[in-house]
Formats: sequence, structure tokens, C-alpha cells
Amino acid sequence: MKKINPFGIGNIIAVIIGYAALFRLLSQPLTDVFTSITLPAGFPTKSGLLVIWGLFSVLWIASCLFVYSIPLSPRRMRNIFLNSLILIIGIFTWHYVLFFSANVSGTLAVAIADILLTVVVWFMYLVTHRYGGYLFTPVVIWHIYQIYLSIALVIKN
Repeated sequence: MKKINPFGIGNIIAVIIGYAALFRLLSQPLTDVFTSITLPAGFPTKSGLLVIWGLFSVLWIASCLFVYSIPLSPRRMRNIFLNSLILIIGIFTWHYVLFFSANVSGTLAVAIADILLTVVVWFMYLVTHRYGGYLFTPVVIWHIYQIYLSIALVIKN
């Protein structure tokens, strides 16, 4: 029987909890940003964001399964886990700053930090396991699009 990797299990649980927190955040009626500020073209609806992040969460979990399926040094496992955890917190923070405080400049700052951390996590996944990195690529593309959304929010408002 193969040994279960605790960092892999922790990473999968963190992604699930992060999506659940995002789902709860976007399900609340307090998110009136869609009526209070001018949104750029291509900005998804609340239900669209939930579907997008649901798909990305499934891809992220599959990526974690690939990455943690090979033997890694404890240091590398810990680094991947911690960077992924910080990225999950950053993703939640972007949505929280946008939907609850409607702070567009704060949204841009968080988006820039998120893209940098996303590239670091993507590179770590790609170096560790090729398929894990490939499955994480849509998250990187979404964060590039998120930068566009944040810049357009700052310009329009």
C-alpha cells in the first residue's frame, strides 16, 4: 500500500475549504459591486465566478494528486504546500476586497501579488510533475485575465 502524503491531503483540503469560503462569500447578498461601480467588459457574474472557480478547484486538486504522487523531499513538499495555501488566501482576498469593500486600487494590488505567486506555484508544480503543471495552467491564464479586470476597474472608476 502506498504511503499517503500529509501535505498532499492538506493541499487538497485547503483547496476545498478555499472554494467553500469563496462560494459562501459570493453567495451573500452583500455583494452589490455589480450595481455600485462600473465593471469592464467581460467581467463574469457571481454565478459565473463560482463555476469558473469550481472548475479551477477540480483542476487544482488533480494537479495536487499528480504533484504529490511522486516522492519529494520534505522541504519541497512543505514549500509547495505553503505557497499554495498563501495563493488560496490571496484568491479569497481579491474577491473580498472587490465585492465587500469595492476598493478597486486594492483589488489591483492583490491581483499583482496573486499573479506573482501563481507563477511561482505553477513553476513549482511544473518542475515537480509535468502533468501537474499542465493542469494548473488554466489558473495562471485566469490570473492574467484577472490583472486585466483589475486594471480596467481602476481605469473605469
